[in-house]
Amino acid sequence: MKSNVEIIQDTIEQIVNQKKIDCWDQYFSTDYIARGAPFIGMGFFRESSGNQHIINMIIPGSPVEGKLQVGDELLWVEDERQRWATYEEIEQGLRGRKYKVGVRRGNQMLEYNLTKDLLRGFDTHTEQAKSEMREFITKEFPNLYATIQLILADGDMVVCLLEYRGTHATFEREAVWREAWFVRLSEGKIVEGWPVTDLDAYFRQLGYQLTPPSV
Repeated sequence: MKSNVEIIQDTIEQIVNQKKIDCWDQYFSTDYIARGAPFIGMGFFRESSGNQHIINMIIPGSPVEGKLQVGDELLWVEDERQRWATYEEIEQGLRGRKYKVGVRRGNQMLEYNLTKDLLRGFDTHTEQAKSEMREFITKEFPNLYATIQLILADGDMVVCLLEYRGTHATFEREAVWREAWFVRLSEGKIVEGWPVTDLDAYFRQLGYQLTPPSV
């Protein structure tokens, strides 16, 4: 029977390096959950197309739960200094920590005061995690290769320091970045994971620029 360290080593080699995504169920439990990092936010997402901002997701337990609803159209955002009411301006208004929004819900025009707060992050379950991994390693970084720089185990927990290298298919830029992956195993399969990724290095190498917010 393989050790937990050997299972993680095999997972990285087969799933990431060999692109054998169909072997996912061999390494991940059907109850697998990837735990997202906490962050400060409002807790809603929107689809911006044409000239409309439409709410398409509400995070349970977030500051907007019980106020905004999926399908609401965001009409304007304002704070104590100004109002942003055009399609282009709304993006800027949403950067603040505390603001009021106006939304259209059917025939109703509604207003809500919102304040950003701590969100516990997203739990990604196994089928979604598998789908996202397939997209990442076959379409975004088809030549992605991961190297385990360090791996440690304690009971049912394993942590490994991974170094990824690959060329983004769309941007045609090569990048190398690191990730610490904490995992819990049960009966030879991964049941829970906490990835901590160096996103700053990742995005900078792809050409993104970090712009400070307006004050």
